Amino acid sequence: MLGIAISLPTTVLHYINTTPLPLIAAQALLVVGWIPIFGVIIWGLTHIWMDYKQGKYNAALRWQLLEIRVPQDAINTPKGMENFFMNISGVKSAITWREVWLIGKFQSFFSLEIVGSEGNVRFLIRTIDKYRDLVEAALYAQYPEAQIIEVDDYVDVLPNEYPNEEFEVFGSEMVFAEKSYFPIRTYKEFEHQGEKDFRFKDPLLPIIEFLGKMKEREYFWIQIIIQPPDSQTLVKEGAEYLNAMMGKEKKQKPSAFGALAENVLWLPKGILTQVAGVGFGEAAHEEKKDDFRMFRMTSHERLIMDAVAEKISKVTWKTKIRWVSSGPKKKFSRGLMASSAKGMFATFNHQYMNRLGLFAPSVPKNDYIWQEWQMAGKQRKLVSRYKRRSGGEGADWLYMNVEELATLFHFPAADARTPVLSNVGARRAEAPDTLSFASKEDPQLPNWKRTIEETKEEERVRSLPESELLLPTPTSPTEHANVEQIMPAAIRESDVPPNLPI
Repeated sequence: MLGIAISLPTTVLHYINTTPLPLIAAQALLVVGWIPIFGVIIWGLTHIWMDYKQGKYNAALRWQLLEIRVPQDAINTPKGMENFFMNISGVKSAITWREVWLIGKFQSFFSLEIVGSEGNVRFLIRTIDKYRDLVEAALYAQYPEAQIIEVDDYVDVLPNEYPNEEFEVFGSEMVFAEKSYFPIRTYKEFEHQGEKDFRFKDPLLPIIEFLGKMKEREYFWIQIIIQPPDSQTLVKEGAEYLNAMMGKEKKQKPSAFGALAENVLWLPKGILTQVAGVGFGEAAHEEKKDDFRMFRMTSHERLIMDAVAEKISKVTWKTKIRWVSSGPKKKFSRGLMASSAKGMFATFNHQYMNRLGLFAPSVPKNDYIWQEWQMAGKQRKLVSRYKRRSGGEGADWLYMNVEELATLFHFPAADARTPVLSNVGARRAEAPDTLSFASKEDPQLPNWKRTIEETKEEERVRSLPESELLLPTPTSPTEHANVEQIMPAAIRESDVPPNLPI
């Protein structure tokens, strides 16, 4: 039997023999216990510092809210939005640790919003002002007929404090039921295979139709925040899953004890293995490689593998989805909104892979007493996060590729338009390149010298009733009336040419 003898100083041995064990533990805690406490304090201070610097950096950014309107007869497909998300992925930058800790810089993000306000549905994109040209160029490249205009923010219509006497608010954030490398149903799976031309059954139409049902002072807003990821974690996790499904061995770095066993203790290890028939160290955990796992896969396992490989092969965005519904307090129904939201997002669920569900901690419910106490606070947080387009609060980030994002946010096709969309009824064309600018002295511009007072006078005349604009005729009762009193001054002085024959 192998034994190890440790020689301790006489003073230490006397202390151990004469001191009770609880007292020894208490004194040891006083000596070394401050180390984890100090570590927790440092960890908290670093988070406070990062929140302060990032908040200051975010406050200095200038944002613009763009509304996209597409003509009804334009050819729109989700593939165009997929290309759009790939084009704007160039905003990702290499941020140094100095920029992170001293400036609070973070990756730029965008907010994609489908807004239903009192029956009107709009598509909006919120971006930093320096990326507006990039967003417009990427959109025009896919939708040349689109109109992009800057609009005022619409979120101030909802109050910030709850409970509120006028409005009731309900909403949630969305999370994945499975790992992010499992995809949801994308637009490619919504082509009707039974039709000759494979017509696209737009999965976004039920959402648009429901948003168009909002009545006066009723709102339903959907917000999708996207941000480039700092690392390729999703690709690595997806690749590990595929390797495990195919039976490939996972390459692991040997531990320190394993390296010692291989280099120093190889002889005792071999003797114990041969004599006792047991493994030693990492050899005990080695599993036999399965070379035929690929041949025993079921059809749905192959389907999942192909879908995972397809998802991690495309550009990925960190994504956060939240929605807010509000309306008059007397008519608002939280149950109806919850059921409607679940049904709308259930369109994108896949039975074998992934699905979207509500993030329970963010849902303001009052089914029980303790939920009633938390309801007002959850409503305030939900509205505040939506108005601030917050990405760091609430549910964890989701990881979606450009195909999944294009499924959730795209413009309906020309044969699937609905009357509730805020769209353009006619196309807008640019002026020809050969068209030159006219000079101020050009006689073809006779009205450029008109003053503001003359313009206002003309508008006043146009607003007068027709009875005041009738001129007297020889047979009218006003034959001998004063013409100066009947004719407005603007018509008497400017609109009657001097060479007009009487």
